Amino acid sequence: MSTLKSGVISLFVVPVLTALSCTLGQVPNTEGTSETGNEVHARELINRPDLEPLVESQPNSRGVKATLATKDIGIGTNRISFLLTSPSGFITVPAVTVTPVLVSETQGQPSDLSPVIATFRAWPYGDRGLYVTSIDFDRDGAWLLNVAVTEGKETSMVSIPIDVHASTNAPMNGEMAPKSNNRTLTDVQDIQELTTGSLHDPELYQISIADTILGRRPAVVVFASPAFCLNAVCGPQVEVLQSLKTTFGKGASFIHIDFYDNPREIQGDLTRAIISPTVREWGLPSSEWTFMIDEHGRVTNRFEGFANYNELANELATLLRVQPR
Repeated sequence: MSTLKSGVISLFVVPVLTALSCTLGQVPNTEGTSETGNEVHARELINRPDLEPLVESQPNSRGVKATLATKDIGIGTNRISFLLTSPSGFITVPAVTVTPVLVSETQGQPSDLSPVIATFRAWPYGDRGLYVTSIDFDRDGAWLLNVAVTEGKETSMVSIPIDVHASTNAPMNGEMAPKSNNRTLTDVQDIQELTTGSLHDPELYQISIADTILGRRPAVVVFASPAFCLNAVCGPQVEVLQSLKTTFGKGASFIHIDFYDNPREIQGDLTRAIISPTVREWGLPSSEWTFMIDEHGRVTNRFEGFANYNELANELATLLRVQPR
């Protein structure tokens, strides 16, 4: 994950996006016909959750800006994460205050949600990190997250626009996980057919989601494309998954599913990318996710965007009823 170690996004992103924009609008109508390889790629370009733009606040008078890492938000309790930047770099104060405000004019009486504290969760290297909190939304509609940031004696506010939906696209906490038959090492000749990354841990590709659910084993499932970290809120999630596996051993299944179904064919050109069928089955609207599944096949925790080791280890320890390390 060298792109993250340098704190910048890979330089190939701009030409890739340009190529994609040139392809859109030229997709043939393939309904009822056999698709050629070019037509499959053209169809894939229509719905690319990995290329959806991030939601950002407007910079305030001090140049502070928020970038939202969580876009799939529904009524009920949601893990919300975002990063904060200023003209001098990433903001890393220990905590900020978030006040959710309903702004929809058609929702009747205003919602009265109390302010919550978002704590800073540092990434494994570099100077960045995400602020994470939990908000229980009582209705759908357009909201603002008013974030109060105090640095020294100065406090400033930024407002992040979000949309809260009646239900989420990806499985919500408490819902049954899809019994996906994702590819494993038994389905391919080489592990490089299963991941775009350079971390080739075969233990992350031993079992399908369907088999771990049928076997009544808890699981941690990471959807990520290690070599194509295309935005500011994705991080080295597969490395974290490997660390969790090392810590918790055989207490759970640890599964990595690359966001792309054809890692070898991409070779640095995302116009060739085909989104994994498992990503489609799970309805993921963005490119990095972690799910925890209990022995009954139910989603107990979901994390959109990067989640660091400590956050995931604490939740996994609770799921497995062991002491966190």
